[in-house]
Amino acid sequence: MKAQVITAFGEPHVFELQDIERPQIQPNEVLIRTLGGSVNPIDWKQRRGKHKWIMGSKFPIVLGYDVSGEVVETGAAVSRCRVGDRVCGVLDNKYGGGLGEWAKGEEKCFALLPKTADVARYGVLPLAALTALQSLRDRARLHTGQKILILGASGGVGHYAVQIAHILGATIYAVSSGRHQSFLENLAPLHHIDYTRQNVYQLQERFDVIYDTIGSYPFPKCKHLLAAGGIHINTLPRPKILYYKLLSCFTRSKRVKTHLMQHIPSDLEQLVQWVETGKLQLCVDKEFPVTQIDAAHHYMEQGHTRGKILIRYTW
Repeated sequence: MKAQVITAFGEPHVFELQDIERPQIQPNEVLIRTLGGSVNPIDWKQRRGKHKWIMGSKFPIVLGYDVSGEVVETGAAVSRCRVGDRVCGVLDNKYGGGLGEWAKGEEKCFALLPKTADVARYGVLPLAALTALQSLRDRARLHTGQKILILGASGGVGHYAVQIAHILGATIYAVSSGRHQSFLENLAPLHHIDYTRQNVYQLQERFDVIYDTIGSYPFPKCKHLLAAGGIHINTLPRPKILYYKLLSCFTRSKRVKTHLMQHIPSDLEQLVQWVETGKLQLCVDKEFPVTQIDAAHHYMEQGHTRGKILIRYTW
C-alpha cells in the first residue's frame, strides 16, 4: 500500500511516499480504508523524535493517530463494526500508523458515522474532541453555573473545549488573539480575552476551572485566578505535574490535573451525535491532500491554527 513514512527524525521534509506492506489485523482489530485524518501536536513532536527514547526508532515509521474511513476487514472478536461501515477514530498503535491507504486499530478506537456524513471531514474530530470532553467532564467535572477560563481557545483542543463547555452549561472566558474573536463567538456565547492586549494573569475574575490547552500558563503562575476548590488542567509532562500536585497541597484546595485521552467508544459516539445534531461544529482551518503532509505539518508548527487541519486521502 502507499503510505507517507519517515525514515529519519527531523523537519517536515523527512516524509517520503513509499509502498509498504498492508497492516495485518488481530482478532480484536479493525482495518479501514482511510479517507480522512488530521494533524495534532503529538504528530509533529514524534516526527521530530521527541518520543524516540520511549517509543524507539525502528524505521520506516508511519505517523498519524486521527483517521476516518470505511471498514474493509474485521477480526474474529469484533462485534460492533462490520465491513462497509464508515467510522472515525484514534489509532492505538505505536506512532499511530494512519498515514497510509489502510490503517488498523482495536475496535474500541472507532465510532460509527451516519450514512450521510462527509467521512473524510470527520478525521478532524477524534483526538482533540475526546481530549476536551474527557478533560472537562471527567477531570474537571465541569457543570452548569461554573466559570471556566480556556487558554488557547482557538486551537484544536481549545475550540472543542469552548463548544463542550457550553454544552455542559458553563460560563466561558476564552483566551486567544484578537483575530480569532469572531471565530470563537460563532461557536458559543463567551467572554473573549485578547492576550495581546490584556495580561491574563491580571484578570479580576476567579474561575472554577482553568483549562490550559497549550501548556503555556503553568499552575504556579495562575493559581491565584482559581476560586477555592478550583481545578487547573493542563498538558504538561508528568514530572512537572507531580511537582505542581505537591505545590497544590498548600493552595487551599486548589488542584492541578492533567489528562491523556482514553479510548472510550461511547464518548466518541457522543461527539459524533453532537455533530449530527448541530451542537458541535467541525471547524477546518486548512485542508491538505495526504501527498502534501509535509506542508500540513509545517503549517501546524506555526502555532496559529484556527480549529483543525484536515487531511484528505487522495493518492
